[in-house]
Amino acid sequence: MNKSRGRPAGGTSDGRERLLAAARELFAVHGYDGTTLRMLGARAGCDPALVAYHFGSKKGLFAQAMALTLGPSAVLEKALEGDPATLAERLAAYVVQAWDRPEVGASLTELVRTAMTHPEVLRAFREYVEAEILGRLVEYLGGGPAATEQATALVTVVIGIVFGRYVLGIEPLSTMSPQRYRHALRPMLRTLGA
Repeated sequence: MNKSRGRPAGGTSDGRERLLAAARELFAVHGYDGTTLRMLGARAGCDPALVAYHFGSKKGLFAQAMALTLGPSAVLEKALEGDPATLAERLAAYVVQAWDRPEVGASLTELVRTAMTHPEVLRAFREYVEAEILGRLVEYLGGGPAATEQATALVTVVIGIVFGRYVLGIEPLSTMSPQRYRHALRPMLRTLGA
């Protein structure tokens, strides 16, 4: 076992790129849940510890492999900081803030569009959302059936925001200022509080 600190052994300068290539292939074939760190390391020909070194985690690698500038789980983690009663409002605000950034919104929208036409990408993205978004929300909300229902409602609202404003570009949703859009959503979001 390598107990030294710093860059893991076997970490060549192209290890990051090899891991990205392996991840794109393996996530498409095996999905998010079915792809292990060992599989990624073996396919890339490098130490699986390089996943943590270069990407922080498997979900970080997935986000990068799927060409996401900002992974959805990073947006969620920011929203989880605070009172559970106002989680829905914070989550919607962070989603709009992230997707309204051109470099982020374009990559996320492209991923969604790609997923809609490529079943293997859709499966991998669905598994990622189930494990890293829905699962994390249920955990944050205390687990159990009530938490699962509340997390499901929150994810449904986020999916509606993403599709209405960014993927489909429905008017006036797509051209409203972020502040006005969040204000329009506020009454409905307050009903989703803990």
